[in-house]
Amino acid sequence: MFRVASTPESGGGHMMRCLSIGRELHKYQSVHFLLCKGGEYWIDRIKHYGMTASVYKLPEEIKNKNLLVDGYYFSNLEVKVWRKQCKYMAFIDDADTAPKSKYADMIIYTHLNSIHNNKNQIKLQGNKYALLSPEYANFFFNHSLKEVRNILISCGLLDSNNYTGQVLESLSKTDFDGNVNIAIGDYAPCLHKLLNSINNYNFSVNIILNSNGLYDLLLQSNMVIGTGGVSLLERMALGKPSVTIVAAENQRSQAKWAENAGATILVDPAKQKFKHDI
Repeated sequence: MFRVASTPESGGGHMMRCLSIGRELHKYQSVHFLLCKGGEYWIDRIKHYGMTASVYKLPEEIKNKNLLVDGYYFSNLEVKVWRKQCKYMAFIDDADTAPKSKYADMIIYTHLNSIHNNKNQIKLQGNKYALLSPEYANFFFNHSLKEVRNILISCGLLDSNNYTGQVLESLSKTDFDGNVNIAIGDYAPCLHKLLNSINNYNFSVNIILNSNGLYDLLLQSNMVIGTGGVSLLERMALGKPSVTIVAAENQRSQAKWAENAGATILVDPAKQKFKHDI
């Protein structure tokens, strides 16, 4: 059983990485996703990979099952109750939610901060435990980039702050005249505004709605501008130069690590010169 944050407000990162590990686990045993109310739109994608899904209702649904939990906003009480019901619990923690993760038998820490765990817990920490889709595992890239003609903008399925629009405005002030692909969800509040603006630029803009992962879009791109969650690790895996927007505080540690490795350039929306920095 996977209990995953899956509302539109949660973005797509939790679901995408759980789909990745689910696709592998499904080779050995059945996998069922327990979704949040409002996350029903994920069901078809889950079924596409041969797994099943339903909207979570009661703790008894996980009784004597193995449970993987991924989400920031589940309460301490909820996680405690789930631990009493399930057989074993794994907890994906990239926001350092120690009070909740203490109930788990295994913790996956994708951030790089030092953490403490109980002696009876299994701890998996660091970027080597990032849960990317299987297609990223065997990719080999070269560094033959000479000119940027295709840019991918990937600021999350929701992009509630309309970073995408700000990136387009910044690009319009340059001499760029290539192609821009935008990956976004059809429920993003800024979508209507984006659709009305795409003819205003000297470059072509193509909006891709509800993409089933970014792998193919990344392959087509010379450069990526996006946020600092799972998609940052994906573009690093494919060796794509990028500008990374720190869209949430829990992304900062990973994004800073990527910048120090020379894999991306950071811009911070908290700064007044955000657009200028892009």
